[in-house]
Amino acid sequence: MHTYLSGRVVVDCADTAVAETLVRAVTAELTGRDPGPLHHSCPVCGSVEHGRPYVEAPVHVSVTHASGLTAVAVSRNGPVGLDLEADSDLEWVRREAVGKALGVGLTDEHAVAPIWQSEVAIPGHVAVVALVTEEAARAAASRAATRRTVR
Repeated sequence: MHTYLSGRVVVDCADTAVAETLVRAVTAELTGRDPGPLHHSCPVCGSVEHGRPYVEAPVHVSVTHASGLTAVAVSRNGPVGLDLEADSDLEWVRREAVGKALGVGLTDEHAVAPIWQSEVAIPGHVAVVALVTEEAARAAASRAATRRTVR
């Protein structure tokens, strides 16, 4: 189920716990080539075991899991965040999507308005995808790095 949202983001979901297959398929469709493995990078602790997902392609990636589903969003238009919850509050899911787009997760410090957002039709779930500016994502990462060094 590929969903193209306003020409900005491609979203797909499957009944699987493995996001890499979905990310690679959607990215390959968007770019015309296999982007290779899915990597992670945490702006807070520097770990490669968790954090913002990325591939070796000129796209931005977001991954979310809920109720036996994995959903991914891939965009060429800027940092993207996708959140998916079963029977959840729409405003909460929007905040989570923006936090993922910023690359820092959900914190009280990011009251950043996305440059674009859309609800995603996934039966039995509330899902939102959001784009933020590169500048907002860099600023959020910088704040996260500052918090890391202050601790």
